[in-house]
Amino acid sequence: MGPVLIVDDEFGIVEAVRDLLSDEGYSTATALNGREALERMALERPSLVLLDYMMPLLNGPGVLDAMLRDPRLRDVPVVMMSASPAEFWQHLPCAGFLPKPFDIDQLLSLVHDIIGKPPRH
Repeated sequence: MGPVLIVDDEFGIVEAVRDLLSDEGYSTATALNGREALERMALERPSLVLLDYMMPLLNGPGVLDAMLRDPRLRDVPVVMMSASPAEFWQHLPCAGFLPKPFDIDQLLSLVHDIIGKPPRH
């Protein structure tokens, strides 16, 4: 199973989500913008992408579009995270949505539902 890729331009969110998922037993990778996310996905195919909607360089919808055009990435599930109103992002072809702010239980439940519980070491 590839890592859960956490993509957000707010370092505090990336760090908190990474720590939480790592503590749960998931392998994680991080990116602070959309371009960096695509570079990371070129190196290692993620099992899930937690993707912020609004970011510099390349926003969430731009990353999602690039993933859908890439045969290697088009079936990777994406969860869009956003503080924007739902009408901005609810139409996007995503596996799930996390309105910001979200709580730990919401996040873990969505990750478990999409990719299952992590393998225990």
